[in-house]
Amino acid sequence: MSMSYLKNAGRRISDFMKRAIANRDGIAAVEFGYIAPVMLLMLVGSVEASRAISIDRRFSSITSMVGDLVSREQDMGVTSSENITKMTAIMNAVQHIMKPHPYDTLELEIIPVMGFGDGTDTKLYAPSYKYAGGSVTQSKARCAAYTLPTGLVAPGGSVIVVEAKYTYKPSSFATWIFGTSHDWEDKATHSPRHSCVDFEDNNCVVTC
Repeated sequence: MSMSYLKNAGRRISDFMKRAIANRDGIAAVEFGYIAPVMLLMLVGSVEASRAISIDRRFSSITSMVGDLVSREQDMGVTSSENITKMTAIMNAVQHIMKPHPYDTLELEIIPVMGFGDGTDTKLYAPSYKYAGGSVTQSKARCAAYTLPTGLVAPGGSVIVVEAKYTYKPSSFATWIFGTSHDWEDKATHSPRHSCVDFEDNNCVVTC
């Protein structure tokens, strides 16, 4: 094998390597392969974050809205069944506000509280009512103790407290980012528009 042949072969190999190094064909596809997972993560995260913010705003507004609607009433009813009927009508409106987001994990409890004695002895002056699983039921009994911040109610005064819970479940494609579920809680306190919201047709005259 002659030296000229080896030199030519070496030159051809060198030229091939230079062309290969300088060749940029397909580099965009390779770069996209590197950044695609990051872009997908950002897209999924942005979509789910927007969904979570929307649900959270509706959840907060519902808590306040329910307390406001109940506190506007002067008489809720005479019997627990009448109270449940009125509460159910309010909760039907809540369901419409939550749509298109799921509301099957939403829980709301309407708690009427009065300040007895000097106002520091705060108890339920009527049974509370709880919305869960799409229906309203009677929950805490009248005269059950309920702690309020000092000075929130005057002696003989009352407030409507709404305690809300919601289990936020990310979309199935986002659970690997945000987890399977998160429990949210909220609370709203409203003063009755009239002197008191009557739940038992007793003009809120209660002895506990």
